[in-house]
Amino acid sequence: MRWILMLLIISQAVSANVAVDELNSLLAKKEGATTTVALPNAAHDAVKNLSENYYFVFIYKGSCPHCHKFAPVLKDFSDTFHMNVTAYSLDNQALPEYQGTPLTPELFQTFYVAGGYKTMVPALFLVNRHTLDAYAVLFGEAKNYELAARMSELMKHIEDKYHG
Repeated sequence: MRWILMLLIISQAVSANVAVDELNSLLAKKEGATTTVALPNAAHDAVKNLSENYYFVFIYKGSCPHCHKFAPVLKDFSDTFHMNVTAYSLDNQALPEYQGTPLTPELFQTFYVAGGYKTMVPALFLVNRHTLDAYAVLFGEAKNYELAARMSELMKHIEDKYHG
């Protein structure tokens, strides 16, 4: 809930952002709220913590239509929240938003095999810069609000795991 609130808080400063606008709309409907509460310092700290401690790994195929649909969503989200994205291509093709490098066998082992995941694209992982722990964010196409909701769930899970 804290990450959802922080994402909502950020929306006050970034009202033109589609992902944040959609998240605000959905949460307002769900909770019956008509406005959001602005706590700029808390939001700033949360985003700074996220971007300083984590980055995204995006695995795609240039020939995949779902990857083409998801790439702008990820670009919008990562630009808004100042998240770095390292992109890897399974077919050595680029997307308009990302020029990925080929996925090596070692990275394939790290992200798919070790995690017990089937090879699916698009695939998005969140990687801790300090521990190099990788967390699956999602597999397949997602809309802006779905990515924001999944990130909120994942950050709550990580926080509970280490601080709960």
